[in-house]
Amino acid sequence: MRALLVAIALAALWIGGAARAALVSIPPEADVGLPFWCDWSYDWEARCYRDDGPRLPIGGVDDKVWRAALRFPLASVPPGAAISSAELSIFHDGTCVAPRLTTVACAVGYVIDAHRILSPGWSREREPDFDERVASTAVVLAARTPQWLTWDVTTLVRAWHRGQAPNSGVLLKLQDGDEAYGSSGPYGPSAGYPDAALRPRLVVHYTTG
Repeated sequence: MRALLVAIALAALWIGGAARAALVSIPPEADVGLPFWCDWSYDWEARCYRDDGPRLPIGGVDDKVWRAALRFPLASVPPGAAISSAELSIFHDGTCVAPRLTTVACAVGYVIDAHRILSPGWSREREPDFDERVASTAVVLAARTPQWLTWDVTTLVRAWHRGQAPNSGVLLKLQDGDEAYGSSGPYGPSAGYPDAALRPRLVVHYTTG
């Protein structure tokens, strides 16, 4: 009996020591603002440009609707790890994209949906294809109040990590029905923003063993 108890205790110690919890904060390897609903028929190079500057635009201006695309590499997550959660975060500092003819850029709140991007290469398509199903939603209740916006993308990141879906990134857009020319929306820091603490990130919690 004593030998059995010792064996059980040793087994419990082994199991407890084998499973290790960890987390990793991953910066995007690519992020860009994409112009949708833009009239490509004339002067498109000047108007329908991509915004790859220090901020990510989401929302409508006078002649286009901005959507943000981000892709995060998962090389820092061990191949055999079990992902318990994955959260995409973008900082909203109260700055918004604004129509040219108005001085009120952040008058209301916003509902922003995350979608899985289906197009493997963003540079080959003007408007990359994406899954119409909403992967997660974040809400801005007070548009002028600085805050972190977060999306639970655990299911999506698990599929990428297991090789069940290609990792072509995430598209962030205003929810259907809210997108319109001149609707505005958040204009938060991108991966090229000077303050690294405010750049987008994907925080993945996982266990190994």
